[in-house]
Amino acid sequence: MNIYLISNESYRLINKEIKKIVKNNNFEIFNMNKSSIKEILEEASYFSLDNNQKYLVVTNADVFSADKVNDTTTDSLLNYFNNPNSNTILIFTTQKPLDSRKKIVKELKNKYKVINNAKMDKKAINALLTNYVKENEFSIDWETINYIINNCYNNIDIMFNELDKIMLYYNFPCRIKYQDVVAIVGTELDNNNFHFVSAVVEKKLDEALKLLNSLKIYKVDSNVLATLLAREYRLMYYVKKMYQNKISLSEICSNLSLADWQVNKLYNNGIHYSESELLKNLVDLCNIDMNIKKGIWDKDIALYGFLLDACS
Repeated sequence: MNIYLISNESYRLINKEIKKIVKNNNFEIFNMNKSSIKEILEEASYFSLDNNQKYLVVTNADVFSADKVNDTTTDSLLNYFNNPNSNTILIFTTQKPLDSRKKIVKELKNKYKVINNAKMDKKAINALLTNYVKENEFSIDWETINYIINNCYNNIDIMFNELDKIMLYYNFPCRIKYQDVVAIVGTELDNNNFHFVSAVVEKKLDEALKLLNSLKIYKVDSNVLATLLAREYRLMYYVKKMYQNKISLSEICSNLSLADWQVNKLYNNGIHYSESELLKNLVDLCNIDMNIKKGIWDKDIALYGFLLDACS
């Protein structure tokens, strides 16, 4: 088996499957949002000088999802599937659900290996996290695991990261206590802040306004939300420029002190923005901050106005 397709909502679980395939071998990574299908398949077709097996991992392979794909990409993939390089192990990954109606998905399923993990419900996530804790010789109850699930933005990777943080806090195998988790993980309010920023960045105006109204009930200051938005646009801009300058993922993570899933999320969101649009949003938020401090603008009206403009 020399072609694989891995579909999972979690970067961590995708990487776990990749490690099962590549074992201790080195592998090269291509990002389909950055590299053309021609570049990827040309590399896959090359034989190494020593004729040894090589491993290529292709991330953001959303060509296998419901996303629209041009015929050239589809035809190129189908041609390669019919005559793959036997010395190359090619691994496609996507966080989006597979579209089983597509010919390339059907072809890959018939001839090669598809590892498709559908979106998990709360019960399945609870079992996954509980098992992860047990593997590390800790114990945890249902209520405590549920608290983690409810306060990690519906993101499995964040849930794993929080568990890692909690186990590091204890530093030795023991029973994880609910009150310690509450102190370490944070509150539902932080969750709402995160969802608000995500809704604005993804230009979901109705959702952003609904969340903003909810946050106002908790008396969250509009200046705080504007600062969070500015930080997100700034990071999106940095990540976009670094990728353009061909800086590696590990270097970007190190330079910005972010996890790989955070950088990938920033990159994927940044695809939908031009550099000028990101800079405009930053300037607008800077002007809002300046005019609020001068007493010229009302902070709540200014933030609502920004949302109407940025999400249009």
